Amino acid sequence: MRTEVECLPCFVRQSLQVARIIGCSPALQVRVVQKIAKIVASLDVSLSPPANALQIYRAIAELTGCEDPYRLLKTRSNADALRVVPALRREIECSASRLTAALRFAIAGNSIDYGAFASVDIIGALDKCRNNPFAVDHSAHFCDHIATLKKGASVLYLADNSGEIVYDSLLIEYLFRHGFVITIAVKDGPIINDALMEDALAAGLNTFGRIISNGSRCPGTVLEQCSDEFRQIFASADLVISKGQGNFESLSEVDREVFFLLMLKCAVAARHMAELAGVNPAKLPGTGEMAVYCSAMNTTE
Repeated sequence: MRTEVECLPCFVRQSLQVARIIGCSPALQVRVVQKIAKIVASLDVSLSPPANALQIYRAIAELTGCEDPYRLLKTRSNADALRVVPALRREIECSASRLTAALRFAIAGNSIDYGAFASVDIIGALDKCRNNPFAVDHSAHFCDHIATLKKGASVLYLADNSGEIVYDSLLIEYLFRHGFVITIAVKDGPIINDALMEDALAAGLNTFGRIISNGSRCPGTVLEQCSDEFRQIFASADLVISKGQGNFESLSEVDREVFFLLMLKCAVAARHMAELAGVNPAKLPGTGEMAVYCSAMNTTE
């Protein structure tokens, strides 16, 4: 997916949000926004939004001297999720389809996105995930695919955000208990509120699989920027599960089957998915619709 014109003011908005979270003076806020506006003017729009975001956030860090402005929010998101998840696990155990319930709760966790939102309502997202249909619904294919995998099959799970990764643990635990060998990939360093190794460990994911860095700080998965180890695992895994909009934006047209689990939070990404999935764009305004999309079911091919 390429960067569209709507992405450009969004980058500027994010820069001001970060400057205010850090507590920058009004004068420094102006300098940050002015610097990012200059960078935005020269971005390569043929690249995906996450690929361009890496340059934006690197410049913000250089100006403010703060490499991880969302650190406190990430820690709080993890702690809040850890308090909620035990009740959700009990709810899954009582569900008619444990896989579907775990899948829905994992998608609800994708609402914890400080690149898209200034605040998060996880309780509302959980209620929504219980009751609302998927706007793009390849969940039956997802469940069928898992049913065909043999014990010992390899699963690569691309994590997205802190806090969200705790809700992912419910789906990852389901896969682990069915005998799959799981690798969970996180970012190599701070970028927005994306999950790092420490977040995956806080979520207890090391109980269910191997945690690796993808070798990149991009708020998505741009394969050219990732490590050789990650690319090899990505290419060879029996199942790749990708969480979040940034991963969708950067991997939507990759040449292998990927299952994308996410909430669509902007019109640009929503239009792109509607085109790929052959869905009426009116169903996908990009205001938080839930989606389970399989790239192998791309209708534009």
